Amino acid sequence: MNFNVSEIQIYKLLFYVLFGAVLFVVLYIINNYVIPLIKRKQHQINKYWQKFQIIAWLLFIGLFFIALIRANIFITLTFMVIVLGLGWNFWSNIFSGVIIRFNNQFEPGEVISTDFAKGELKAINLSQSELINDKGETIVVPNKKLRNAVLTHYHKKSNVQMHSFTVEFTDKTIEAVYQLALNCPFISANQKIEVERIQGNEFTINAAIIDSSFVDKVNTYFLKQD
Repeated sequence: MNFNVSEIQIYKLLFYVLFGAVLFVVLYIINNYVIPLIKRKQHQINKYWQKFQIIAWLLFIGLFFIALIRANIFITLTFMVIVLGLGWNFWSNIFSGVIIRFNNQFEPGEVISTDFAKGELKAINLSQSELINDKGETIVVPNKKLRNAVLTHYHKKSNVQMHSFTVEFTDKTIEAVYQLALNCPFISANQKIEVERIQGNEFTINAAIIDSSFVDKVNTYFLKQD
């Protein structure tokens, strides 16, 4: 077993660190500046894009770990045992967050009820998530607890979800766009529908759909109306 620290090829490890930093920056730019521009199929793309990011990071971490093992197996295993041992609760929450995101178990905006709180999911982060209750209070929930303690997932039970659609119509008023949304067979007519003019011929429609698979159908419906 190799115990000699001086034999570790630092430049190879620095290469992986640099590659990880570049990967982080690229994914950050896509998440914050590219995905928001893809308005019509954003919901569907997000599901696959989220899985792609998780797989990319798992591959990177796996390759980096192999490189560390090859550099010095003793130091790597010792460091891994210490890190996992001291931060086991943190890593278990990270693992639960990865599973939640990969399986699309929950999405921000959905309403859930657990044995400790009920409310709307504001954000799903890797280690913890934020839940807003009926009083408007923000409750921070560890992902391990969130994943194992859900009692009722209201939107999956009722299949009614709120979505925002950005559409363009030539020479149409807000009232006319509202009527089009009301007549759309894929939009829930008994739920609240809001129409707002962004600028010129561009409108934002906030409406409830029966199932997330209808998002593309709604976008296609509006395209045919112009």
